[in-house]
Amino acid sequence: MDRRIGRVLGNWTLVYVSVALALILGEAALRLVGFSYPAFWRPDLLSGASLRPGMEGWQSGEGRAYVKINQDGLRDREHELAKPAGTYRIAILGDSYAEAMQVELERTFWSLLPPRLERCGFAGGRRIESVNFGVSGYGTADELLTLRERAWRYDPDMVLLAFFPGNDVRNNSRALEGSRSRAYFVLKDGELALDASFRGDPEFRDNERVTAQRAFLQDLRLYQLGRRVRAGNVERHFHSVPIAAALAAGEDKLAEPGLDENVFREPVDRAWRAAWEVTDRLVRAAAEETAAHNARFLLVVLSTPGTVYPDAKLRTRYAERLGVKSLFYPEERLQRVGERAGFDVLALAPQMQRRADASGAYFHGFDNTRPGFGHWNEAGHAMAAELIANRLCPR
Repeated sequence: MDRRIGRVLGNWTLVYVSVALALILGEAALRLVGFSYPAFWRPDLLSGASLRPGMEGWQSGEGRAYVKINQDGLRDREHELAKPAGTYRIAILGDSYAEAMQVELERTFWSLLPPRLERCGFAGGRRIESVNFGVSGYGTADELLTLRERAWRYDPDMVLLAFFPGNDVRNNSRALEGSRSRAYFVLKDGELALDASFRGDPEFRDNERVTAQRAFLQDLRLYQLGRRVRAGNVERHFHSVPIAAALAAGEDKLAEPGLDENVFREPVDRAWRAAWEVTDRLVRAAAEETAAHNARFLLVVLSTPGTVYPDAKLRTRYAERLGVKSLFYPEERLQRVGERAGFDVLALAPQMQRRADASGAYFHGFDNTRPGFGHWNEAGHAMAAELIANRLCPR
């Protein structure tokens, strides 16, 4: 009997050792070939989602870049919380355009901006440091919460709010966005009131619980492979086409899934009027809070792909189909808000459009997506840094 038990135990030990060895070899092989499919985001009680501190890996669905999230949960270099002496800090607030996972960190507009400003003598010769708080999916409500709860800890001298017209207005409206897993602001008696009811939503709480339970697995390539298989299309993990880069049907259509054409029109229905009213107030609140902290505020209105597509005739046909004279309604509206409230607004799209028409350059899109659609490529980030520096540098 003892001999038989010994054989059984020996067989099971051999099985366990074989499985462990196979897992170790599989993990090593995936790392050797450069496979990664990291979960960069996690549930967050402040705004619904944030970046996972310390996570790193390849992003290759749109463009290709090795992304590292720093220990404070920022897609950025490591920064000391206390501002070094002789340093001028710029806090960057925004969504996926600021997060900028499509390009290497050194090619992002917020990395290119400080050396440009230092060369022109901005901030009296002090060293300039940008701190990037951008997170995919954020709207202006999330950015205001981030400013209040996270950005001020870094003692910034300037707040640069990167506003993306393509979906920021919709993100700010529960009626238009529809998501229960994020924070919103509503207007009550003309004042902003926070709606953070998502924090008690069972679906959000369950997601938070599961994410915490699986946190120790996130760095394992085998676990990431399992996630990739569940997501489908494992054989194209380096070149899968993201929804943001898909061209909708119709030769005169410059919209994309995930973006909203209604932003180009004067709002006519109740939901869009309310969304814009909240958005206007959120931007003003960010500017007012920045002034209260004795810092400088700059609203930078980013380009949507269609507004800077290098084909003037196609843009004209698209505007005609939308029933608008111009694709710059968001820029014009926010310029008026800035003028009334007394803060600076820089609209990038008009200048980027002129450069695109003159040079034929695509500021959006990558080799593994469709040129002219999706997020900024390296040329887009470089152009944005140039235009922002031109606005800020002493004349």
